[in-house]
Amino acid sequence: MQALQRYTLTIHDLFTITDGDICGAEIEVAILDEGVEIDRVKFSGKCQSKGGYSRSYHGKSGLKAALVSGPGRIDFGLKQAVAI
Repeated sequence: MQALQRYTLTIHDLFTITDGDICGAEIEVAILDEGVEIDRVKFSGKCQSKGGYSRSYHGKSGLKAALVSGPGRIDFGLKQAVAI
């Protein structure tokens, strides 16, 4: 039986300011396995909430995430292991 990890990807400050107006934005996040990109996810919209916007991501143990393009910041953390 192989363990599948469940991660939480949280996006903070997903917006731009254009001519004084707060607008939605797009970001790309790379999912990395030992420094090698194995997946890329894109998000678009506007999120200014203090807690950010969170999504689940499933994959093998030891993955990391990096913001490739766009504004804001991300957090990528382990949520729990799931047996498959």
